[in-house]
Amino acid sequence: MADFTRKKNPPKISRPAKPSGRRQPPPGNGEALSGPLFMHTTLWDYPSQNYGGSKQGQTGFAGATPSYVIWNLLERYSRPGDLVVDPMAGSGTTLDVARDLGRKALAYDISPRRSDIFRADCRQLPLESAKAHLVFVDPPYSDHLDYSDDPRCIGKLSAAGDAYYLAMRDALREIHRVLRPGGILGLYVADSFVKGSGFYPIGFELFSIMRESFVPVDIVAVCRHNRNLNMGNYRRAAAEGNFFLRGFNYLFIMAKKPDGAGEPGTGGRLAGKAKEWQRGKKK
Repeated sequence: MADFTRKKNPPKISRPAKPSGRRQPPPGNGEALSGPLFMHTTLWDYPSQNYGGSKQGQTGFAGATPSYVIWNLLERYSRPGDLVVDPMAGSGTTLDVARDLGRKALAYDISPRRSDIFRADCRQLPLESAKAHLVFVDPPYSDHLDYSDDPRCIGKLSAAGDAYYLAMRDALREIHRVLRPGGILGLYVADSFVKGSGFYPIGFELFSIMRESFVPVDIVAVCRHNRNLNMGNYRRAAAEGNFFLRGFNYLFIMAKKPDGAGEPGTGGRLAGKAKEWQRGKKK
């Protein structure tokens, strides 16, 4: 199980030096640079999906990551020339932002939508160990969206069952393998509520898995601007059913231990269930 006790001497994580030439921030949460807002608190809110006059990723792609999120993560925790990896690249937003910032980038997806995204399962990446300076991943939040026809897609697994968390554990183990010691993982995810079924704290569950082999750097709440949140029928259903619509995503910022030790295990709800699940698959 994960050990959540506070360590007397936690490993120190070296943070990249601040980019030179940045002007002093004005009062408030963000500083306008060449389009994006450089955020200073752990509550992020953005005016749009993309920054500047161009588009990052594909407009209209279901589940697209706001490019501002990736931009801020890369600005703080990487340098020009560093290798950034996205193992669940979707429409390629990470690629576009990384290139804007002068980072090297590799993107993988089980169903690639662009020629510069390599076809690969996030649990078995064709990349040497300890190569990436930073990995960003925005995984499926249960089985709400149809991302792919491939039966291996994690987006076909419900967060109500253990199979989703076991698959994500394997994906996190692969991320741990490709990251350099001290490298940064940014995991962007939301919890799930299914009417008639219940609430699934995906963020906390994944954090408990990561906590066994990564050092927490920080946790950011990112406001969601999903258009469904403002639709009257959704709001009425939430009020009548006494449940909440998902208003924010977690951005878990984690670092691989400087000595490279450990790997994501079976903390939280997975404790003792990995072998049981594997036995069930073989029947």
